[in-house]
Amino acid sequence: MIPIATSRFNDETWEQNCVYREKSQHKGCVYGAPLQLSSKVPSQQLVFVVEMNNSTNKIEGIGLIRNIYQTDKYYKVYPNGNYNRYVYKSDYRLDRDILERYNPALVQIVEYILFKEKTHMKRGSGLTLVPEKLLKHKICENKNLSQEIKVIFQKHYGKDSTTENEELKIEN
Repeated sequence: MIPIATSRFNDETWEQNCVYREKSQHKGCVYGAPLQLSSKVPSQQLVFVVEMNNSTNKIEGIGLIRNIYQTDKYYKVYPNGNYNRYVYKSDYRLDRDILERYNPALVQIVEYILFKEKTHMKRGSGLTLVPEKLLKHKICENKNLSQEIKVIFQKHYGKDSTTENEELKIEN
């Protein structure tokens, strides 16, 4: 199973992320964080990253990264350099519109477990793993959220593609 993490934004930091991706002509995802992803996730492991907008209480999209931060250059995604300390990026990202087209119920479930009730994920910084307890919340109705997200990525990027989409064919 591919772990699910979150990256939190407000309207301002979301706009900064979008501007950076547009300016650098990067169609995938880019996440800056003051801390590395949890050591519970092995290096090179695939991770889904849900983009939480805390200003709107909605998800903006979901990215697929490997647990390895970029060291090839300094990425100035955000004016606050602390958020550029560890940068994770990949060519794979699904916008909210795409997610809703494939599975609108999944979007509602993910938003509920991340933004509602006392166990919400709105606090914290960097990339934070979603606890197993939330992934098994009663609203999930025994659905495997990681598997459902993976299916959407495979449908969107092409399940049988070779080198370009090799990441999506890895079984976990």
